[in-house]
Amino acid sequence: MIRVVLVDDHAIIREGMKALLAHDPEIVVMGEAGTVDEAECLLPLMEESDVLVLDMLLEQQTDGLDIIQKACRKEQHPSILVVSMFTNADLVKRCLVMGAKGYVTKADATRYFVQAIHAVARKKTFVSPSLLASALLVDPSDEEDPTWETLTKRERDILELLGKGYPSRRISAQLAISVSTVGTHMENIKSKLHLSDKNALITYATRRESEKEEKKKLFSPA
Repeated sequence: MIRVVLVDDHAIIREGMKALLAHDPEIVVMGEAGTVDEAECLLPLMEESDVLVLDMLLEQQTDGLDIIQKACRKEQHPSILVVSMFTNADLVKRCLVMGAKGYVTKADATRYFVQAIHAVARKKTFVSPSLLASALLVDPSDEEDPTWETLTKRERDILELLGKGYPSRRISAQLAISVSTVGTHMENIKSKLHLSDKNALITYATRRESEKEEKKKLFSPA
C-alpha cells in the first residue's frame, strides 16, 4: 500500500487528486493540508507516509522549497512529488536537487499523476514528459561554458573518453588514431581550457563526465 499526503492550497485541486487516486487500490490518502501551518502540523504524519504530494506555492506566497527542505531534514521522510503549474527549468532542477523525487505539471496531472506516485514511491525519479519534450530539462548546453566551444569534435571525443577513464592507448584504439596524435590533442585541450597539466585535464574530464551521468539519472523519468 502506498500512503500519500497531499499539500495544496486549492481544495478543488486536492479533491481532483483524491478522485484520481481513488481508482487505484494500492494508494491510500493519509492526510491533506491547504495551508503552511496545516502542512507543518502534518510533518509527523509525513514520516509515516510513502509519498508527499506538494504544490510549489502555498497561500500565494510560501515557497514549496521550504517544505521540501524541512521534510528532508527528517531521518524518515516520504518521497516528494511536486505537482505545480510552474514549468521553469531552474525551479524543477532545484526541487530535485533539494530532495524531491518527482515533478509533474498540473497540466499533465490527469495523465501522469498516478504513474508518478508509483514511481517516486519506489524511489525512482519521475519528471513530467511535457517538460522533457519542451527541452526545459535537457542537460545544460555547452554554451554555458564558452571555452567548450573552442574544442573540435575530435577534442571533445577525447575529453569524453578521458572522463570515462580511458588511458591514451585505449583512446587511440577507440578513435583509430595514433597515441602521439592523442597526446597532441590533449595538449591542445589543456591550452584551450587553460589547464595546467595532465592531472588537471583528467580531473576536469572526469568531473564533467560524472556531472553528465548525474544529470541523466536526475532528469530521466522512471
